Amino acid sequence: MTNRNPALFWLLISLIWLANGCGSPENVTKPATSSDLKTLQEATAPTFPGVMLKVAALEDPALGEVTADLVGEWRVSRKADVEVVAKPVADAKTVLDPAVDVWLIRGQSLGGLIDKDLIEPLGDINADWSSRPAAFDSMICRYGPDRFGVPLGASLLVVAYRESIMNDPAIKAEMEKAGISFPATTWDEFDRCLNLFKGKVEFPLALPTSVSATDRLLQDIFLARATAMGKHRDQFSFLMSAESMIPRIDGVPFADALKSLVALKPSQKMNSEAARKAFREGKSAILIDYAENAGSWAKPDEKGKIGVAPLPGSMRVYEPEGRVYEKMQSPNLSSYIPLGGGWLAVLARGRSAENIVAAKDFLLYLSGSSMAAQLAADRRMLMLPTRDALLASGFIDRRMAPRVESGAWGESILKQLTSTNYVVGLRIPQAGEFLSDLNQSMESAFHGEGPESALKQASQKWSDRIQAYGLERMKWHYRRSLVKPLTDPKAPPGR
Repeated sequence: MTNRNPALFWLLISLIWLANGCGSPENVTKPATSSDLKTLQEATAPTFPGVMLKVAALEDPALGEVTADLVGEWRVSRKADVEVVAKPVADAKTVLDPAVDVWLIRGQSLGGLIDKDLIEPLGDINADWSSRPAAFDSMICRYGPDRFGVPLGASLLVVAYRESIMNDPAIKAEMEKAGISFPATTWDEFDRCLNLFKGKVEFPLALPTSVSATDRLLQDIFLARATAMGKHRDQFSFLMSAESMIPRIDGVPFADALKSLVALKPSQKMNSEAARKAFREGKSAILIDYAENAGSWAKPDEKGKIGVAPLPGSMRVYEPEGRVYEKMQSPNLSSYIPLGGGWLAVLARGRSAENIVAAKDFLLYLSGSSMAAQLAADRRMLMLPTRDALLASGFIDRRMAPRVESGAWGESILKQLTSTNYVVGLRIPQAGEFLSDLNQSMESAFHGEGPESALKQASQKWSDRIQAYGLERMKWHYRRSLVKPLTDPKAPPGR
């Protein structure tokens, strides 16, 4: 038998020799060093000489830019080439560049790609699932029982607050007298706390009043608040019935959530950037924002600290079959995970056998532990790490948000990602269009239309959209996106 890798052969012999001793009690064996293990790993890593992979970002060019700076190690160690395509050329039929092997996408796009049979199931790929919150393997990266992606980053809402205001003795005394604690554990308590700040700060809550395809903060706050009241533990579905596909968006918990937000709107119009600015300048005590935006919450010369807390829960949860609120023994801390679960890397259909093997290896590399911190630390693409250890330790680099409480930031994210009753944002075909319908209704409500009436308009548009697409096919997709309900392997025909 010919030894094709002498270095590997002698390294393995040395490791076995060290593990078993060298036959003499005087000899002290030494454990293999990290250098030894790195050499072994490099020696056993697969190689793909002659393979060229093309990678592209579907919605976020910045994610492509970041990825382009991280592929060098894979290129060298795998003896293959990889090109990050900055401007992919879309095919008129598929809307994807047929030359691209790996796509970097928002989870929201997953259903649409699967519907057109444009991406490949990954099989039993082990993307370090045990080192991440269970939501990533149990739902975010799956569609039905099949894994279709590996996680690159996440997005999640948290409550940011100015500790100097919360620790003011007069305000603390008022809160104690009113029987209110902060951070609030329920949305009702949160609202009562905001009432105490009226007249003390310009904006008790820095809340945006507009929503659009590019400014989705208000919509995600609305859906997160509705989740706490509307995600019943005995129901798979949330936004629609998984049995009939009747939209629930105009139901009681959604109407109540929207009423509460409209009641909290500030006296002046603000988009999400204006809301962050108001908080940053001390005009607001509290801000609800994406955790990845922590670097924009304080001025460089900020003296005080910015505290962070998870979103509140609810002591009542709506049961859609009985159409009643049920009282809880403890707050329902269901969490809403925007963007269909965050950012994923997926494999395009129609690749050659060797490119499939190489692409799967690249997916594991890109989502692996060595890349996780670099992806989370790059300010060109704001997203949260998907690993327990990185979140538990707080910011990758304290300079990212020096005035923000790093430990509380990480704990607040983890607490929500590890919720046992979470909701992943829409991932079905036309998810963006469904959410745009909701945008219009929210805009109407913030301009004076009654929340119930505004949401009924969104519900009707959703029903029309489902019928136009094909009820049974959309039901298949919705149930598939929820993972747990049983579905046939193949989607029924559309209209």
